[in-house]
Amino acid sequence: MTDENETAEQAQVAHETSQNICIQVAADLTQKGIAATCLQRGARPSGNNVLILDGQFIDISEGNKLRRMVIGLGAGASKLETVVEVLQRTDEGSREVMDFSTTADSGYMPGAGITGPAGAAAGGATAAASLGVNLAAGGVKNYTSSTGYLVDKTTDQIVELIVSYYNRQGW
Repeated sequence: MTDENETAEQAQVAHETSQNICIQVAADLTQKGIAATCLQRGARPSGNNVLILDGQFIDISEGNKLRRMVIGLGAGASKLETVVEVLQRTDEGSREVMDFSTTADSGYMPGAGITGPAGAAAGGATAAASLGVNLAAGGVKNYTSSTGYLVDKTTDQIVELIVSYYNRQGW
């Protein structure tokens, strides 16, 4: 694999992750009674008193799925770090009302080598894949991508902070 392909793949992961976060944050805020929508960066929102959430990724690491499932305990962990700036735009202009960062990772869950039968970690990819299916069936939430879980955790953090801000303002 060349650096160009790797860079294109990383850009695609970042784009998809940002879209997923935007859509999920807007949906969760709307569900909590705060009208929200996703806009392209730089697009001007309608209204004369709006909050604009603008964020960027500090780190997106998909980690190593095989290591997470077989070894666990943080080996192969995936990670998503963001910084978010919240601006209030009124007829008088824009001002920053808060900024914060979020961190989500896949954690230190035990891998199949610890929770599975003796020798499972040494069994290679076949053992890991079959144990992964059994673990997923046993209650570990399965995500279609390694960043899906991180998107959920990041979204929860953003929504919690925005709802808290709204409540403090009495809106």
